[in-house]
Amino acid sequence: MKPEKEKKIEKTVGYALLVIGLILIILPACLAIWTFLRGTQIPQLIPIPAGETSESVKSMVIFSNVCLIFFILIITVWAGSIISSRGVTLVKEIKLKVARESLSEEAEVVKEKKAEKP
Repeated sequence: MKPEKEKKIEKTVGYALLVIGLILIILPACLAIWTFLRGTQIPQLIPIPAGETSESVKSMVIFSNVCLIFFILIITVWAGSIISSRGVTLVKEIKLKVARESLSEEAEVVKEKKAEKP
């Protein structure tokens, strides 16, 4: 058994990880919704070429920027889910059941069934 102080520290760290993970899940979702609803411009990770370029090149660059931002948001949500799952495992108490009792009960049931069959 773990001492009470270790359990308390473990639960505190678990709750902190859970909160950090939830922030990393909720924040990108809110940013994506606000960008969509307000119509704000997506950050330009790949600059649009200056000068006379075709419309297909410009549209391809814009599409690449959207894909990169979407990829970054997905990675952030994924990391948040992993962090929050680690926090949940630290917070919840794991109680192990004694399997030996259930196995002996099952063995008795099997013996009784065999005894009934002539």
